[in-house]
Amino acid sequence: MKEQQSYSSDSLESLLKNIFIFLLILQTSLCALLLLALPWWQVALISVSSILVTIGIFIGLYSKIFSIFQRIGTQLDALQHQDFSILAKPVFQAGIVAEFQQQFNALRESLLLHKSHYNQQLFALYQMIDHLNTPILVFDHKQRLSYANGAFAQLFGRPWQTLRHAAPELLGLIKKSEWQFDDTAKQQEWQIRTSRFVDQGQENQLLIFINIKTALRNQEQEAWQKLIRVLSHEIRNSLTPVAALAQSLQQKVTQPREKEALSVIEERCQHLRDFVARYAQFQQPIHTEKSLVSLHSLIEKIQGLFPQQQLLSQGHDVQIKSDPVLLQQVLINLLKNAEEAGSLPGTIELSLNIIHVQQQDFCEIQLLDQGQGITNEDNLFVPFYTTKSQGQGIGLNLCRHIVEQLGGQLSLSNRTDRIGACAVIRLPVTNKV
Repeated sequence: MKEQQSYSSDSLESLLKNIFIFLLILQTSLCALLLLALPWWQVALISVSSILVTIGIFIGLYSKIFSIFQRIGTQLDALQHQDFSILAKPVFQAGIVAEFQQQFNALRESLLLHKSHYNQQLFALYQMIDHLNTPILVFDHKQRLSYANGAFAQLFGRPWQTLRHAAPELLGLIKKSEWQFDDTAKQQEWQIRTSRFVDQGQENQLLIFINIKTALRNQEQEAWQKLIRVLSHEIRNSLTPVAALAQSLQQKVTQPREKEALSVIEERCQHLRDFVARYAQFQQPIHTEKSLVSLHSLIEKIQGLFPQQQLLSQGHDVQIKSDPVLLQQVLINLLKNAEEAGSLPGTIELSLNIIHVQQQDFCEIQLLDQGQGITNEDNLFVPFYTTKSQGQGIGLNLCRHIVEQLGGQLSLSNRTDRIGACAVIRLPVTNKV
């Protein structure tokens, strides 16, 4: 109770009440002294009049002071909720109170400008997130999904709007020391980077998903290219004098057997030179000449090169902007692989489909065969790796390189419905009829 009274006496309200009581006591004392010189009724009239005037002045002053504080309190409450639209009209035009209100309004303008800049930066952040191909998720302060970009569908197979306000556990995400997938296979494929930012006074988490396999494959490709450059240089330097010497000796020897041996040496030197030259294509970007291509017409041309296969083409005709020569070469290589895998005539199927991914249309060319299937999917695109007795391990790697230069993706896998392989080429549709 003593603490409350001490606090009450220190308040502005208590101070004004004490002043008012002191003035009343002072007026009463003065009126008592007037009784010595004036009749009582005059003293009573003077006393009542002075008290009424004092009360009126005090009430006006009290209301004026507290109206100032109420306006300031209203503005402070609005600022606390980041509402900068409320601007109180100054009570005084000059003096310390007017100066205080001017400073307060300047603070409001400064906070409004800061909030405007922050909103612009936040808008730019969300715009940037939308244009990135990397999946990015935003979780609010309650650990619920509040936003994601179009790449979300690539990772989770559905638009993020269908999982709005979902908990991380529903998306297969767990947080130990860092965020990661609960699924081991996805842990090996995706790395998650995190960041934090404040929106509407609440802390949000930004999760950025980085495809580790893509980064590792790019590094692997660069390593192979460096190795090929060194090997190509050494092989060419070694083969040139050997081939020249074999050709020179063929003119000097007389024995047929010796000539035949030297001819084989020269032939194998030329074969090695051709092999190195062919694989050197991976060291430079492929020059593409894009034009409007009808995929049905392209498949008809390929059918003429493989009359024994009787290709089964499915889907509506699609026209895309691509390089017809390079695309045809990729399809020819894939068809040759299907034949060499034992797919009988009439068992190879080609289908065309338009799919919508990340707010963009893609043409998907699917090739299904009924051969032996893929024995080792992990080494499909490893240079020089092959399961064929006469293969060089270049074809699929070159096909993927060409498709990527055309802005697409190539994937191969075993069929799930029967024995055989499935090759899928996905190309962006920039011009579609």
